[in-house]
Amino acid sequence: MEKAIEHLDSATDEPTKKMLQGLVDKKRKYDRFKRKVLTLQLVSFVCMLAFMLYFYKWIVLTSDNSLSIVLSRFVDVSFHLYFIIAIAGTYATALYYKKKETKAETEFHTLRCEVIRKSGELWPQPYHWKKRISVYQMMKAEFDINLFYESK
Repeated sequence: MEKAIEHLDSATDEPTKKMLQGLVDKKRKYDRFKRKVLTLQLVSFVCMLAFMLYFYKWIVLTSDNSLSIVLSRFVDVSFHLYFIIAIAGTYATALYYKKKETKAETEFHTLRCEVIRKSGELWPQPYHWKKRISVYQMMKAEFDINLFYESK
């Protein structure tokens, strides 16, 4: 359990701490997938740009504007096919992780909304209800999780 969550005062009971820890874990999972998707998309974009530049400069410009020469030069070198397959594979992997990111975001948002809706049950007494704000501020400052509003 995170030290910041573990050291919350007595106004927050153990089940609430476990719920907050689960929220932090889901946020980290979502952030991890988000970084993977962005990295893979950038890699595939840069590789595609590099291949297009290579293709234009060394194949199209040296082929005297003949489509048959361009196609024969493209097909003659097996590196071209492997590079295109690698680019497509990288992009497909990015799409796969994008689906996982969307699922992780949905799980995170659902749990976050559940904590917000159940805050009346988690901090039932008026004294505890006032301490809830310090817990929300800590979650925002430490983990960038907004528990004040349900909107994303």
